[in-house]
Amino acid sequence: MALVIATLLLLALLGIVFAMSFAGAPGGAGRERVSQAALAEARAALIAYASDHPINAVVGPGYLPCPDLDNDGWAEPTCGSQNGDSGQAERIGRLPWKTLGLADLRDGYGERLWYAVSSKYKGLLNCGVSRACLDMTPDAALGTITVRDNAGSILHDGTIAEAYRAEAGGAVAVVLAPGPPLARAGANGAAPAEQRRECAPGECDALERCVTVPPQRAARCNPANYLDRAPGARYGDEDNADFVDRNDPPGRARNTNGFIHGPVTLADGSVAVNDRIAVVAYRDVMPRIRLRVALEVSHCLRYYAMRAENRGRYPWPTPACLQSAPAWDGRASVHFGRIPDTPFGTQDGMLERWWRGSDFPTVNDACRVAIPPGGSSDEGSTAGHGANSWWNAWKPYVFYALAPGFAPGAGSPACEGSTCLDLADPAGRPLGAAKQYAVIVAGAPIARDGFVQSRTGANIADPYQWLEAANAGLESAAGCAPPPAFSCEGRGTCTRVTAAAGAMRFNDVVVAFP
Repeated sequence: MALVIATLLLLALLGIVFAMSFAGAPGGAGRERVSQAALAEARAALIAYASDHPINAVVGPGYLPCPDLDNDGWAEPTCGSQNGDSGQAERIGRLPWKTLGLADLRDGYGERLWYAVSSKYKGLLNCGVSRACLDMTPDAALGTITVRDNAGSILHDGTIAEAYRAEAGGAVAVVLAPGPPLARAGANGAAPAEQRRECAPGECDALERCVTVPPQRAARCNPANYLDRAPGARYGDEDNADFVDRNDPPGRARNTNGFIHGPVTLADGSVAVNDRIAVVAYRDVMPRIRLRVALEVSHCLRYYAMRAENRGRYPWPTPACLQSAPAWDGRASVHFGRIPDTPFGTQDGMLERWWRGSDFPTVNDACRVAIPPGGSSDEGSTAGHGANSWWNAWKPYVFYALAPGFAPGAGSPACEGSTCLDLADPAGRPLGAAKQYAVIVAGAPIARDGFVQSRTGANIADPYQWLEAANAGLESAAGCAPPPAFSCEGRGTCTRVTAAAGAMRFNDVVVAFP
């Protein structure tokens, strides 16, 4: 009880400090700090949502919520078409703070935050049966929103479609602090118009939720009454109340219409844009999404090994050299490749599938790269064989290094000599030892050594087109006919996995156990 009382007192004190900073700071500096703090909190919540929200065998990680259009704090269930060619106005609204589990965030002028989401990252409900929509892999989930600085220069280019340029491409979402009302610049030389933010009769209910159809007809829910326009070619004639975010090749060129950071001051000294913007970029979310994928696969491997029948051993990988066939079954004596499809076949008395349904109290406890328990004869088989699944798109990106001491053929799993994996950084410095397995998730293609990695056609079978440093040389001669030109045996790299977050020209995400 004492701890609860102390916590409540601390929260009350923080609330008083926040209120004092909002009300008592000199000039606009205090208001600016409040706005920036709210934007930072919202941005962090969106990044966490993309990687951490609940998933299942159909819907994987990577998605962001739709905006709140009617000012009730909850994300709308849908927000436009899959490729962004319709429903554009549904992808800009207020930040869905309730959906994100946040407090009712306000900027330094007491206004709720606004939010726009890329068509590729938007909520999934209206396209859950589409393989293209389920593909949130590094090559596919590029940002599509253009963002300019307050001088008009492009910071995030939503027209970029090449995966190897993903980090220079468009934003995946933006959060905006609208600031106080101003005389909004008109389009095509029209006179400025004062922004109106009150609830007129019949526009809102008692909770200030907009009840018009569509909600944007109410002044309280019309983005033009909160978000500003920077007129003139110098600023790209950017209007923060609308944007284009097509993710299909024919429409992507239109994504020059995006957002502009404020403050923008015109030649006559008037302020045209006082919006403050926080950007969620591709580089903010994709490493965390890939880490989530690696953790999901690790979860499946760990539970499989924990079964009494498997005695701490893991399934054989499927050699990468066979994927152009394609073949996704595990092969004996192979210690590096991709995650094999189930059923695995009989291997030294081990189970054929990831799990048996009776062992799990709920579907949420199951391996989410396989069909969940529920009485189906296919339960435990790899997801996506008979229906759409997020795992279909991710399979080529996920590699698996297995320590010889924990392979199906190991009598008593143990680390003895070189029977376990070692972790090292790209320079070869040790990072860890005695690892039973490592899951490696590839990122977007990298331009290096005079070429750009390519994943098309037969290149699916070439680890050098997917992985970096010593990881690209983990392929063994075992299981490959003919054997690869540069096998790990010849390089002495069969049991060394490279891991280094943030290293230059290295973007593999690695999860090893233990």
